[in-house]
Amino acid sequence: MAEPLPSPPVEPFELSGGELCLDFANTWGDRGRPATERLATYDDLLAFAHAAGYLSDPHLEALRGRAMAHPPRAAAALRRALDLREALYRLFSSQARGRAAAAADLNQLNDRLGAALAHLRVESREGAFDWVWSGVPEHLDAPLWPILRSAADLLTSPRRNWVRECDGAQCTWLFLDLSRAHSRRWCSMASCGNRAKARRHHQRKSA
Repeated sequence: MAEPLPSPPVEPFELSGGELCLDFANTWGDRGRPATERLATYDDLLAFAHAAGYLSDPHLEALRGRAMAHPPRAAAALRRALDLREALYRLFSSQARGRAAAAADLNQLNDRLGAALAHLRVESREGAFDWVWSGVPEHLDAPLWPILRSAADLLTSPRRNWVRECDGAQCTWLFLDLSRAHSRRWCSMASCGNRAKARRHHQRKSA
């Protein structure tokens, strides 16, 4: 009998990136510190998708049950998720820093995007039409589908020019800069911003 998967993290996910794909990249907030990794298990991936609002309770339980029944497949799905996350991080970090995107990262996005969009459907609901994802409970990669679409939409939108990476010395947080002058530098003034101010103050006193 398969061991039950760990419960979702008690600490809520920080969803302040401004786009789903950026929030997903931020599930590892400081790539220099392994302790900041939030996706240690497949269940953590499900918890993120649920917290981000695009994985329903029934789909969450169906995928959790499928993962428990097939642990090697769930582990492989988690590895694919982490590989995608790091490719997206590099793509958007390059965009934020004014560097060219790596062909390998863009190829991974396109390869995965094609497979994901094959599950996208238009359905009629109460006289209106909406996009829906089909076959979610049967595919352990399903939590990545909306992330892939979000990344493609952002990269092909003028909003990509507002992507920033925190200037904190120990922070790889990505966010959309929606400030009036588009001059935001920190993920948060309460954390990285205040630490930078404290360092400058200390340097001035030392000088």
